[in-house]
Amino acid sequence: MYYRLIYIECNMYSLVVFTGGPHNFHELEEFIEDAGGIIIQRDTFSVHRGQYFLRNEVRVLCIIPRCDEDSLTETARRIKGEVEGLDADDETREMIESIMDVYDQLAGEASWTAEDEIGVDGGLLHEMVEMELLDVRSRNGVNEYRLSVQK
Repeated sequence: MYYRLIYIECNMYSLVVFTGGPHNFHELEEFIEDAGGIIIQRDTFSVHRGQYFLRNEVRVLCIIPRCDEDSLTETARRIKGEVEGLDADDETREMIESIMDVYDQLAGEASWTAEDEIGVDGGLLHEMVEMELLDVRSRNGVNEYRLSVQK
């Protein structure tokens, strides 16, 4: 079984794609949470060769602070991981920064926050709802958001 991490660097954060077995995945999840990162998407799938089952794998897309890249590399090595770097365009960098700004702002709020108080494009908020990072409700004709409650 192997683990693979791919970085897309931005100014303050790295977009990371993790692929590997689920065996020690909880350690990576804990690292990302402790580092102040977020998991955007998680997919679990099985690898087969013909009719024979080989292994289960997890693929995760997440954002971590750049200052924690070395620690992430060490964590990946400890769980027999691999790290590769990729380039990101300006649009991707801006999206990462915006997601983290919204996430940080809502993490400090104990309740629902109106869309106009967040101060970002409603399209980004809609994308974050689709990624299941945020919950949304309409109250008195105004959309309100909060961080998604983990199920």
